[in-house]
Amino acid sequence: MIDLKKIKEDTEVDSIVIADKDGNVIDALDTKHDTNIALMIETAFSMCGDMVKDLLKGDLDQLMAKSSKGFLVANRIKSDSIILVVSKNMSKLGLLLKYMSSLEK
Repeated sequence: MIDLKKIKEDTEVDSIVIADKDGNVIDALDTKHDTNIALMIETAFSMCGDMVKDLLKGDLDQLMAKSSKGFLVANRIKSDSIILVVSKNMSKLGLLLKYMSSLEK
């Protein structure tokens, strides 16, 4: 099992959600409305995954979004789960991307 407290401690993210392939919450830390967020990230990952298959003939491994207030990164972990991290600290993006790529796939 992925240690969400360790991820938060190591990367200083604001919140984390792990969802299954159906959008159900597996685990969450410091996240309001985690059920809604899990459903939204599963939907976004699914839709973007279809686009990647159509345009790039590959599988989606990571989804990123940035706003003026921060960013989010979602990674596929194992074949049936997605981890989403949210941060308002843009200076941590590089560290977070490296950390996310080291999580179990």
